[in-house]
Amino acid sequence: MRGTLSKKQTPVKFITRTSPVAVHFGALDTRLLQLKEGPTGWSVHCAETVDGSGPAHHTAIVETLLPRWKELKLRGKDCLASISGEKIAVSLVPVEPHNRERMQQTLKETAMRSVADPEGVTYRYLPLSDGLKGSDGLSGDDGINVREEMLLLSVGQSELRRCTTTLESLHLRPVSMEVSAFPLARTMQAMQSHVTSPWGFLHLGFHHSIFGIMLGGELRFMKPMQLTGERLLTTLEKSLARFEEPDSQAIANLLSGMQEEQEPVAKVNAETVPQITLKAAGHATELLHTLRLEAEALAQEVRACLRHFADRHRGAKLHNLQLAGFGAALPEVENALQNALNFPTTIAKPFTTLGIKAPESVLAEEHLWCIPLGLAMRAYV
Repeated sequence: MRGTLSKKQTPVKFITRTSPVAVHFGALDTRLLQLKEGPTGWSVHCAETVDGSGPAHHTAIVETLLPRWKELKLRGKDCLASISGEKIAVSLVPVEPHNRERMQQTLKETAMRSVADPEGVTYRYLPLSDGLKGSDGLSGDDGINVREEMLLLSVGQSELRRCTTTLESLHLRPVSMEVSAFPLARTMQAMQSHVTSPWGFLHLGFHHSIFGIMLGGELRFMKPMQLTGERLLTTLEKSLARFEEPDSQAIANLLSGMQEEQEPVAKVNAETVPQITLKAAGHATELLHTLRLEAEALAQEVRACLRHFADRHRGAKLHNLQLAGFGAALPEVENALQNALNFPTTIAKPFTTLGIKAPESVLAEEHLWCIPLGLAMRAYV
């Protein structure tokens, strides 16, 4: 009978496949992720975080992970890696119609000025002006030649060398090194594949933030932003201090004036966000007021980007904004930004949205795993 197995038939065995090992060298930590696909779909096979920053952090990664390498049970040696946005110089380079023959030289000169590295500079570029070109690739709808825009990304060779050496020390085989914005965009696109209008993402990293616009599954705009996770954390800590300190101490802090402004934020670790969230309980209104100026300043930057984008894409408007990075889940940040921007703004939850099974430790901070997830998905998206 059809639909049944005879004695000579055997069931089809599902072959489990795994993604390449994804490693993101972030500003505050390095995250390692590998996915596996089974009969019920994709799930997290391995997820590890190594806290630390700076050049010495590369050595710490090897010292932390290498003794435990066998217990991680990673499959395969191919590795896809990405570098934190703070290590990358991002430039928007206009190319005039009469200057196209000098484009490569212009990009090279801009890259050399953007990064100071004794070992040299590596750069890549991406055209962002497809919406302006006519059928000849050189003119707009009215037949008049238009200016092209190139997104230029530059990084020092020494940073690339440190990352590559780290991966090789872990017996991994680096096959790709990306700027963090691209795996981030890949994750966001997988979540927003049903949206046909332009939509945006904002990565509020600790030292570096970036705003991007996606359209038709492609990155069409990208720009570094002034507001960072560190700045938001400082603003919130100062506001919350007023609810904890005795009046005499609060007055002393106020009198310290400019000196206080220059003090660095206390050391950030895995407990920083949960602790500040606990302190923020019951103070939502006050924190929203505190964040209002920061959110409005960011909104002005975003509006300027949207005007630029709309001018080049027939008045297109943003459908929604996805938040990721350290600053995304700080207390009341999501609400403050949505109030200022006046369109849907949500914290990205890629594992939940895409139905990828993950341990509770990953689900608790999905917005921090967007970049390594985008790396891991590269071969399958």
